[in-house]
This record gives sequence, structure tokens and C-alpha cells, in this order.
Amino acid sequence: MSFQSSSVDNEELIHNAVRQGHSISLEIYLKQNPNCINKLFTYYQSKWTPLLAACYYQHEHIVRMLLMRFKPDIEALGTIVLNSIDNHSDIAEGVSPLWTAAAVNNFNIVKLLIELGNANINHLIKTHSTALRAACYHNNIELTRYLIEHGANPYQAKKGNYTNLMLSAGRQFPLIVDYLVNEVKCNINEQDENGQTALYYAVRSRSIKITKFLLEHGALNYRDIKRKVTPLMRAALFGEINLVDIFENYCSDLEWIEAKELLATSFSGCIYHIADLNKTAEYLIETFQLRKAKNLPKQITTESLEIFQYRRECQTLDEFNQLLCSNTKDALVIESILIQQRLLGDDQDDYHDIIYYYGVILAHNHKYNDCLRWWFYALDLKQKYNMNCQPERLHRFISVFARMKFVDHINIPIEDILRLFNLLNYILVSKRYMENFDSYFIILLHLITIVARIIYNDNLEEKQELSINHRRDLYKLIRYIIRYQYRLMENGSSLLHSCINPSTKGILNLIEYPCSLTTHLLISCGADIDAMDIDGNTPLHILMRNNSSSNTINMLNILCDAGAHLDFANTKGHRPMDSMPAFRKKLYEQMKKKIDVTRLKCFCARLIQQQKFSYENSLSISLINFIQKH
Repeated sequence: MSFQSSSVDNEELIHNAVRQGHSISLEIYLKQNPNCINKLFTYYQSKWTPLLAACYYQHEHIVRMLLMRFKPDIEALGTIVLNSIDNHSDIAEGVSPLWTAAAVNNFNIVKLLIELGNANINHLIKTHSTALRAACYHNNIELTRYLIEHGANPYQAKKGNYTNLMLSAGRQFPLIVDYLVNEVKCNINEQDENGQTALYYAVRSRSIKITKFLLEHGALNYRDIKRKVTPLMRAALFGEINLVDIFENYCSDLEWIEAKELLATSFSGCIYHIADLNKTAEYLIETFQLRKAKNLPKQITTESLEIFQYRRECQTLDEFNQLLCSNTKDALVIESILIQQRLLGDDQDDYHDIIYYYGVILAHNHKYNDCLRWWFYALDLKQKYNMNCQPERLHRFISVFARMKFVDHINIPIEDILRLFNLLNYILVSKRYMENFDSYFIILLHLITIVARIIYNDNLEEKQELSINHRRDLYKLIRYIIRYQYRLMENGSSLLHSCINPSTKGILNLIEYPCSLTTHLLISCGADIDAMDIDGNTPLHILMRNNSSSNTINMLNILCDAGAHLDFANTKGHRPMDSMPAFRKKLYEQMKKKIDVTRLKCFCARLIQQQKFSYENSLSISLINFIQKH
């Protein structure tokens, strides 16, 4: 009796052999199954032919055998997974064997594919990366030279017009940069889609050597489109003194003075917490002297604002000296922010970041009200220029509110709470913010929880006396928000579901869920007590299933007293009691007492379901929905 392996088994043997580098076994299997030479195998997220897989695993002997003894499609495309700079997995699609060999930095396999297989040296993968770009990425000067000498197009850019020169400058590869500029004659001032040049990438990577080289070879100090800053301004903004100094002979007098002004502000404490106000004063004095010597007075067009206490930026050295004589740290910080506003523009993220970090410093020093003023100023600018407010920034408002009330026992300005409620409601309604919808949803829940705590808490230190108008405005706004019936995109949970669920993230470990006070407030403001998530679970289902909290019975009473249905079934036909762990005997008894007073219409609905009576064509839609929930 003879045994024959299936075609599926043979394909698996071929795939295993090529991955493990078993060339003899692979040759035998392929001779028996020649149709598999160009078969596309799927391996986790990768898709490849035997040749492409051999290139990925760097099995040079297998690549040579396949090219010399078979006729694989050398341009067959696939998908591979590579480790990026930050050790995250990058999926590369539309890759050829040659691109793959270059991507794993194997010079010998690249030569085999070109010299034995006549591979297309300029193949573009999905992102328009080439084998030459992969060689530049690995700082492989020999491979880079070889590819260009064999016809690689050195001017081909990745999508976004991201050139090989930009890549090499950003990754701090001076040999590649020198070769591309001096021998290949790449355009040193080519701009990507954001208007950034190789010089910008060199400055961003903090490479003094490459920055100097590029300037010496004609790189220009262009202002980019995205951030509206030049490479020199970027170096100054982040306090890179050595990088700034390189530019002195490669920019105009005004560019040099403004760079020095920006460099001075970088030490004010608002840029990644770099703080040296002596340097701030020293550099600003120098800039006033330069402006006088070059006859370049400041051109101030910004209006004075309340947030700056209607102060305007100093225009002369005398005015600045008077400021220094006031001997107030905050005055010099405000002067720095005014300079940054003039140089960066109040419509730029860089300026908004500066305001945000200043607020962080104020909060750290327990100046909470000042912190909130500056943060709301930043939010106003975001809205003014139609820019998105990131959830991380809004969450910091919640953190400050929580620390104010529950740690330092300071009253929260109710106007600020109302303002944040309105902003969150606007965000949740807007389609622009759908990507982070669930994050904003949880922030809204946290804010409602803070309000519940300051209204209902028995702890006098946490409770906050509210005026009649403030109490009315809070209830009115929360009712208005609840009418939108916002749901988590992840599982369809309502605000009530979420405040009952112990897996909902709390606030700085000061507030945990389930939260009975939040539940009470939501119900008081009209939350749907029987709302269902995507699995048909009501808040009561969630409470019964996740009953690790010590106040579960209290929560049960709140829900039931508000009219929660105890017998609504989810999509699996389970009622709240079915979700209850057997060991919760006390809770079971409490639940039984509640069920004993179940309403007549619920019994009728369950009877209709149990007896499978036909009712769809004889009842109203609302009654049909009610019956189906039982």
C-alpha cells in the first residue's frame, strides 16, 4: 500500500523548508510540485513567494538555488513585517524580493537578484520606497553606491516627497549625506509635503555635523508649511545653543536676532521644563543690543489681551531693564510667551504647547485657577483656528479639578466646569473627533462624577456650596447632554452603563467606579435606566455581573427605585439575575425581593414571549419593543 501526501501537506513542507533554510529538501519538494514556485504563502501578517521569503530570512544559498535551478517570478510582490526605529512592527506592502533583501540589509542577496535575476532595481512598494531608500535607511554606503551604479534612481522620493537625503540627514548618517550631495548631486533644498528640507531633518535629529555640512553646501533656511518655522527657529525653540550658533553666517540679521529671541524664551520653563531665567535675560539683552546696532526695531502687531494682564512686549532695552528690576519670575515668563506669540503665531501648535506647559508649571505650584485660565486660552485658540483639541489635554483639566477638590479641598470655579461641559458636548457631536470618541466620552463621565461629588458628597471638605443659579445651570446642561444619548463606540455603553462598570477608568485613583453618586445624578437628569449596550445588557446586567464593589446593594436599590426592569433579557436571553455569581447570596435575596413586586405588564410580556404568541402585526412599535426586551 502506498501513501501520498496531500497538496496541502506539500505546500506546507515547501514553506517550512524555505523559512528554515533547508535547500536540499526545498529543491526536492519544488521538483515534485513545480507549480508552487510562485505560490503566495500566508504566514501571520506576511504574504510571500518562496523566493521572497528566502530573501526575508536572508537564506542566500536558497536564493541562489532558486535563481539557478528554477524560474521564479523575480518581481512577484508580497507583504512583510519589519521592526521600525522604535521597535514597533511596520507592515510593508507591495514589496519585491529585491526590496526585501535591501530592507534586511543583505548586500549579497541584492547582488544575486540583480546580476542573476535582472531584478527591477527601481521597483516602488506601496509607500513608493525603493531598494535604494532601504540601503540609505541602514546607512549602508557600499550598497547605496552599488545600487546607483546599477541604475537606481537616487531622486525617487517616498510618498510625501520624503527624499533619501532627508532620510539620511534625519538618521544622522553623514557618509550617505556627503555621497548624495557631492557625488549624486541631489537637490539639497528639496522640500517634502510639509515644506521641510534635509536641513530641517538634520536639525530635528540634533546633528551638528550634518547641519554644518548642509549649510556649507548651500542649504537654505526655509520656513516650513506645517509648523511655520525655519530649521534655525526649530533649533532655537528647543534650546539647542550649539545648533543655533552654526547658523550665524548663514542667515539674515533679522533671522539671527529672532532666533536669539526664541532661544532666550526656550529657557523660560515652558519648553519641556528647561528653566534658566538668567539665560533668558542674558540672550534677550543681547537681542535688544543687536536690534539697536542693526536698526531693526520690533514689529509688534498682536493686540494686548486680558490673559497677559494687557501687557505688551518690551520694545526697548530700557523697558526690559525695568521689567528685570521688578524681580518677578512670572514677569519674565510672560515676556517670553509674548515673544513666542509674535515669532510663532497664535495659530500654531508650538505656541499652544508652550501655553499648556506653562499651565502645567502653575498647577504643579498649586496655582490652579491661573493654570485653568491659560489652558482655556489655549482651547480658545484651538477653536478660533478650527484645530482639534487632543483628549490628553482635556483629561488634564479633569485631573486638575480632581486635585483641587479632592486633595487640596479648593472650590472649583463652576463657570470652568460649565465651559468644559459645553466644549465636550461640541466635540462629541462633531464628526471631526470620531477617532477618539470613546476617550472624550470617558472625560465627560469623569466631569459628571466630579459634579456629583461636589453636590451629593457627605464629606464637607469635598462638598461645594452652590448658588441656586449654578445648581440650576449644572442640572440643565447635564440633562441637555444626556438627551444626545452618547454611547461608547467600543461596546455601546451609555454613561449610566459606564459609571456602574468597575472596569471604567477612574480619576487619579481618587474616584472609582461603580459610583453611586454619579448614578444618582445621571438618573436625576433623565438617563435611560434601561438603556441597552450592543449585547442587550442594561445597567442592571452590568451591576450584577461585576459586583465586586462593596456598595452593590446600594446601587441596586438606586436602579430599582428609579424603575429599572429586573427581567429585561439581553441578546443571549439572560436577565440580570442570571449574571449574578452564586456566592452573592445576600445580593440574591435582595434581588428576589425586588422581583416579587415585578409589574403586571412585565409578566404579560414574558408570557407572550414564553408562549410564542404572534403579536408583531397587532401592537404598536413601542409595545413590540417592550415585549422583545423580555
